Amino acid sequence: MKKFLILFFSLINFFTYAINSVNEAEINKYIRQKLDRDKTITFTYKHNKTDNTIEGYSDEGVLCAVTSLTEQPTMSSLPETKSKISEEEGKLKPVYLIYNVHDKIVYKSSFDLKKSINLFEVELLYAYFDGKAPYNPMVKNLINSINGIYTIYYDKNAKESYEVYKIDHKSNKVSIEQQNSEYWAIKTMDIKTLNGSIEFYNDNGKLQSTCPVKNGTPNGEFKGYRENGTLLMKTTMVNGEFKGTVTQYNEDGSIEKTFEVKNGKREEILKK
Repeated sequence: MKKFLILFFSLINFFTYAINSVNEAEINKYIRQKLDRDKTITFTYKHNKTDNTIEGYSDEGVLCAVTSLTEQPTMSSLPETKSKISEEEGKLKPVYLIYNVHDKIVYKSSFDLKKSINLFEVELLYAYFDGKAPYNPMVKNLINSINGIYTIYYDKNAKESYEVYKIDHKSNKVSIEQQNSEYWAIKTMDIKTLNGSIEFYNDNGKLQSTCPVKNGTPNGEFKGYRENGTLLMKTTMVNGEFKGTVTQYNEDGSIEKTFEVKNGKREEILKK
């Protein structure tokens, strides 16, 4: 799931690499004017083999971005996609979509905004909430402008995964829910400190495990539970990775056994 997210965040971020080739301010102005006029804008991508770059064009043929494949090799899949921004439901309800070469939707992100934003800046917000980018004026503006983001990912078999961001401006907390074939998790954090907790659930909605979150990443005592709610095991997470000893418990609370973390996979630790 994480690699999948990184790929599409890179796609969203494509336009930020255009500074050396096009006028960013002019392109942003052009996109804004076209959305005001037509409510939608579609982008397609071409591989310029001479320069080994990927060029992004609007549906009117306007060059909007150029990025070097030497510097950004993960962008090589862009010519197999096209993307679209729609404001048909209004500026505060925009939708961002990515289509594959067969014109099937592989990514759809719907926004609930307090005020209009540049959608291509949103990847910075994701990075901040993941503890990988500093709090700065741009992050602050994004947080103050967004109520929520609902994203659906479709794999080649049309199976859906989703990710939901909800920002509570009164309590200054953010809730991030992710569900896919591997896990279902809800992370709740203070917006400024990025401290909070993460909870994992079984497919039936039963709490499976919990862990504190510090600076956007699981850090602290990880607890796993049986479906009946009794404690199954305890261990420690450090910067999102399992470390040290795992203590497994019987249903009456007594220790059944202990063992050392080997490969650090949550599912194997819970099942062992």
